[in-house]
Amino acid sequence: KYKKNMNDLQTYVKKLIYKSNHRGSKEMDILLGKFASKYIDLFNEEELKLFEMILELDDRDIYQYALGKIEIPEKLQNRVMTLLKDSTLG
Repeated sequence: KYKKNMNDLQTYVKKLIYKSNHRGSKEMDILLGKFASKYIDLFNEEELKLFEMILELDDRDIYQYALGKIEIPEKLQNRVMTLLKDSTLG
């Protein structure tokens, strides 16, 4: 059973990486793709779910949040979004 869960988790991570790299705009593919390759292996399951929630957002919104142009809504204020913002600005 544990092995099945590990396979499910690996499949989930691969799906998130794919979604990060295939956004529709080259800029977001690069921004989110680099972010995912750098941090995704460090995320626990809850953080992976938070990252997926971010990936469900519109590219323009993600970009604005990452650059600090607009305030990040409270429901998105978490470690994953903070890392994304820090890695974009840094």
